[in-house]
Amino acid sequence: MIKVDDETIIRTIEEKDLETMHNWNTADFCGNYQPFEFESKQSLLKKYNENGFCSNELQILLIEINSKPSGLVYIKFIREGIADIGIVLSGDIRKKGLGTIITSATVNFLFSNYNICRIQADTDINNIPAQKVLERAGFEKEGILKKYRYHHGNYSDSVLYSIIR
Repeated sequence: MIKVDDETIIRTIEEKDLETMHNWNTADFCGNYQPFEFESKQSLLKKYNENGFCSNELQILLIEINSKPSGLVYIKFIREGIADIGIVLSGDIRKKGLGTIITSATVNFLFSNYNICRIQADTDINNIPAQKVLERAGFEKEGILKKYRYHHGNYSDSVLYSIIR
């Protein structure tokens, strides 16, 4: 568990969270900049039963604010020393500065607990709020990934950011 502040924690997913995750499986929750694909409760349960969404390659963690599930943190271990992160927040907590706080806490956790020297993240080129979150959390813009994301029927460019220990 990562204690972000007195109200916010980031923790592993428990079986009781699968219903919430399934309910979040909507285009509205994913927003304009995330790919969306339907996923059944059975599929979520099967993946959960494999490793609880915590493997050496990928970890999906739950953000809780005042004991309420409020989003997800994705950590993908690309190779030795490099991780890629992503954060999705529920709509009711966006635009309150929490994205930066949660991103910073995730970075601090990774640098403190793993042999990581580089953490990267990418976001849709039009997702200015996410770019600001990354910049406020200390990430530096590295470049543009052309036609990197496919969502809502179109390919779009992404901006690649990183923070180096």
